[in-house]
Amino acid sequence: MTLGRLTAENKVSEIAKRLLASLPSESWHRSQDAFGALIAVILSQNTSSANSLRAYNRLEEKFEVKPEVLAQLDPEEIKPLIRIAGLHERRSHRIVEVSKEVLKRYNGDLESVLRRPLDEARKELMSIKGVGPKTADVVLASKAGKPIIPIDTNIFRVLNRTGLVKGRKYEESRSILESGVPPEKRWAVHLSLIRLGREICKPKGPSHSLCPIEDLCDKIIE
Repeated sequence: MTLGRLTAENKVSEIAKRLLASLPSESWHRSQDAFGALIAVILSQNTSSANSLRAYNRLEEKFEVKPEVLAQLDPEEIKPLIRIAGLHERRSHRIVEVSKEVLKRYNGDLESVLRRPLDEARKELMSIKGVGPKTADVVLASKAGKPIIPIDTNIFRVLNRTGLVKGRKYEESRSILESGVPPEKRWAVHLSLIRLGREICKPKGPSHSLCPIEDLCDKIIE
């Protein structure tokens, strides 16, 4: 392919093609239902995937991860179980509050929300206090197969370094990525971008020589 001056859409398309070939997405092994996925994403924010998974597993070992169960708990009962993920004070309260709201508004059934059209389902999830766009998008993409690309810290870093975006504007970043990725490949590209950010395009000391999109990168280091 002759690179020249690529449009943002073509650049994204080329990045996606290379990442799917060289850094295929790891399978999404989590078996939670929609509510379990929601709790898992809350635990994953600003921490490593290993620590968030440990926190979720410890919570699940002690309590059934269902809104009717977690809504009855005192945050103090949750804190020690999720401490490893960090921010356990805030997260424990959020988990209880989200559980109460899901129970009250949807009778504990988030699956009914996920069956709605994408924009409607996304708006509904984000109306739950404590559920932002990334959390809603991960649940929608992973559990309902909605054609959407969630943006996390790793992906923001890649997008900034490649010059596709400046800053951390969520909706703009998602729109740019989705413009160059077919709907059926968006979840896989999301996971491949996360791999790139974690394994190669690290916050400090990115491995340029190992990067499959090195020639497409502006090498902008924050």
